[in-house]
Amino acid sequence: MGIISTQGFVFKLIANGQQLDLFKDEEILLSDNVTGLFDLGVLPADFTRQITIPGSKVNNAFFEHCYDISIQSPFLFKSNVKVPAFFDFGGIYLANGYLQLNKVNVIANKFIDSYEVTIYGGLSSFAREINRAFLTDLTSSLSQYNHTASLSNISSSWNGDLFSGSIVYPMAEYGQEIVYNPSVANYGIDEPSGSLCVQDYKPAIRVKAVWDAIFDTYGYTYTSSFMEQKFLDNVYMICNNKLRYPIIENIDLETYGLFRISPISGSGGTNVTASVATLVPLNWYNVEANPNGNLSSSLAYTTDFSSSIRGEIKLDFLVQPTAATNNMPQFAIVVLSDDGFNIVESSTNLTAINDYMQEVQTYNSGSTRTQRFTLTNQFQTQILPPGNHRFYLYWTGTPSNTNLQIILNPQNSVSAYLEIQKVNQGGDGQIMDIASNMPFGTVGIKLIDFITSMQKKFNLVIYPNKLRPKEFIVETFNTWYKQGEIKDFNRYINLDKNIGVTLANNLAVNKLNFGDTLDGDYVSQQFAKEAGREFGKSYYVDTENFFSQGEFNVKTGFASSPIVYLAGTGTSGSTNINEAGFRAGTIVQTQSSPSGFAQTFLQVQTTYVAIAATAVGSPFTNAFDFDPNILGFNNRSVTIGNDIVFTSVADGTTYQTAQLIRVNDSGSFDLYSGSANTIYTYTLTAADMSSSVLNFIGQTSARD
Repeated sequence: MGIISTQGFVFKLIANGQQLDLFKDEEILLSDNVTGLFDLGVLPADFTRQITIPGSKVNNAFFEHCYDISIQSPFLFKSNVKVPAFFDFGGIYLANGYLQLNKVNVIANKFIDSYEVTIYGGLSSFAREINRAFLTDLTSSLSQYNHTASLSNISSSWNGDLFSGSIVYPMAEYGQEIVYNPSVANYGIDEPSGSLCVQDYKPAIRVKAVWDAIFDTYGYTYTSSFMEQKFLDNVYMICNNKLRYPIIENIDLETYGLFRISPISGSGGTNVTASVATLVPLNWYNVEANPNGNLSSSLAYTTDFSSSIRGEIKLDFLVQPTAATNNMPQFAIVVLSDDGFNIVESSTNLTAINDYMQEVQTYNSGSTRTQRFTLTNQFQTQILPPGNHRFYLYWTGTPSNTNLQIILNPQNSVSAYLEIQKVNQGGDGQIMDIASNMPFGTVGIKLIDFITSMQKKFNLVIYPNKLRPKEFIVETFNTWYKQGEIKDFNRYINLDKNIGVTLANNLAVNKLNFGDTLDGDYVSQQFAKEAGREFGKSYYVDTENFFSQGEFNVKTGFASSPIVYLAGTGTSGSTNINEAGFRAGTIVQTQSSPSGFAQTFLQVQTTYVAIAATAVGSPFTNAFDFDPNILGFNNRSVTIGNDIVFTSVADGTTYQTAQLIRVNDSGSFDLYSGSANTIYTYTLTAADMSSSVLNFIGQTSARD
């Protein structure tokens, strides 16, 4: 329909508070003033009109003779600046927006004939602005949610204590290959060697916080009863910008510290004979991957901060008995400082390989035969200090193992490898910049796509507040429709023209489909293949209207994905109270003294805890100093109910004592103090496992 002068009514154009002159026959179509409520993403939106206005004295003064390039003062009308403007249709429709001057038509280079201008509705202007920016551009408005990546902030978010619940850290799979495996010697999240680190968590932000940030960034406001509903407090979007880990300014968590090396045929890394209780350097110079350059050409590994590292080693070795024996080797991977000090920074048993070798030993029963093995083992080191490090293989064992010969990478084999897959503390203490971690997709997610997706997801309408510039009203369609008024448009209709009426039921579609965009992640793709539909999609079919036909799809820019169930969890007792910071292992120490010797053996049934051996005191102050090469750590977690068995053996006739001490957050406590040559069993409690420090110190002394 059009507004024309034949009905005796003329609309008004007001710009910067001044009414501009109009041609008498100018007409403004109103036919799509409602569609802008729903088509914000289709520019122009809401209200965009191009009209021509006369070159009158009023208009010439308003536009400051901008056509005349000879005028230098006063400054000309700035065509690149938004001028507040609106149409007034007698109070029936008041469209707040902006005016832009497009063209000036001049006659004989002397007279202004007309000005061609475009009027943008407020919603349209808003859409034009947010169409040029991405979610990652909301740096200023989202900076209030920046915080330190830490265990305390992650765990506090689960109680809604991080920014009053605006940020929460969900348990989600981003490609870290999270598994739960309660069996011993496997690396699931129930084991310290497979546990999650700070960098494994990405923050999620309330969608309302992002919505508010967009309006705040561009200087707009809104009123909405819908956006104040409590259920929106539980609607979040994951700050999942890319790949496995969050984006941190000072370090690329995807590549830092990672490498993979393997031996080169005929080099010092093949056909290597390993001796018992001897460190064998892993001189595998085939550098297959070194993305961040942490590994030098001489195989020195450099880290810039304290961290444990997680990796995998594949061993190819030949076992040859040199005399009658039924023993099999036990291996550990050892990290030494490369800064001029021969310090053991970490010694980690290769548990999976060692367990298999023990099974082979049991199978051998009487004697070991010559046999070749190719075995793989995941591992996690203790905390390594910053600096340079080197990797070694250590063959632990007893003197009887001297009847064995171990050849690494026999026959110039190059199938072995050492791979570092994760630097565990890479994200600890770093600043989590929310804007940098906002979803980006492949080419960026525009702000307008976020707003329109919210519109479609919740069936919202957005329209300008007619009384307040740069303010919008946001409501559900039902709320907006119920607030409507009946207006008489007869005086705007040219009754001299034909009027056609289309029956509403002839416009009805047969199928309505509501859903989100199918994401490219593995879980969503598998669901779509198995279920024959996209996850979270709803289908409605009209079975009553015979004439309805066609299909109408409402698809948001969001992506819905099924929650992944982690096999083995979700049942009572599936989560054990483990302290991932414990240095799990056992120390067995033998030390001679001038008049006898003392031995202390500490072990845990099935799983292990950290044990330290110390001296009792004068005159045996050095009785329990030990060679760090024989630590033999077994990296496994401990749980409530595990037993620590303390066995003391003292060879001497006098001064025989034994002591077992527990050290936790409350201090030191003597579990046993008395005569040597004894066995004491201690069962771990819930209080032990909730402590941030848990150590056991075993001491035994004797002299003749």
